[in-house]
Amino acid sequence: MPLQVSGQLSLLRVHERGSKYGPPSDQIDVEVVVQFRNRPNEAFGFQLRDDAEGPAREGMLGLLRDGFNHGWTVTIDYDIAPGHQNGVAVRVWLTKPAGTGPVGPVLDPLMSARRKGTTVARKGRARRPRRG
Repeated sequence: MPLQVSGQLSLLRVHERGSKYGPPSDQIDVEVVVQFRNRPNEAFGFQLRDDAEGPAREGMLGLLRDGFNHGWTVTIDYDIAPGHQNGVAVRVWLTKPAGTGPVGPVLDPLMSARRKGTTVARKGRARRPRRG
């Protein structure tokens, strides 16, 4: 049964196939590696290969990028050998901070324009209401 870790990422690394990660006694054969701020001595990763799992793993990498770039909470399920520090991620998801809404920061310019009494034109440009 997979274990779970959550937090903000401190490292997101992508390297060439076959490069592996970690010392010989605790190595994982992966192309994507992450570390969490709250667990700096551990690393978790997964392969990016052209196989049946490829699309899901590309999606996992996209979620990790978003979590890393925005400082969101990342959660992964992973498998790890007893006594090892490096594990293989099998599932990834994000949790946004409360109050960011369903779309997050994208809505902020729209909400700001509405609070200022402006309307938003079709191409996303704010304009003032006409007077008179």
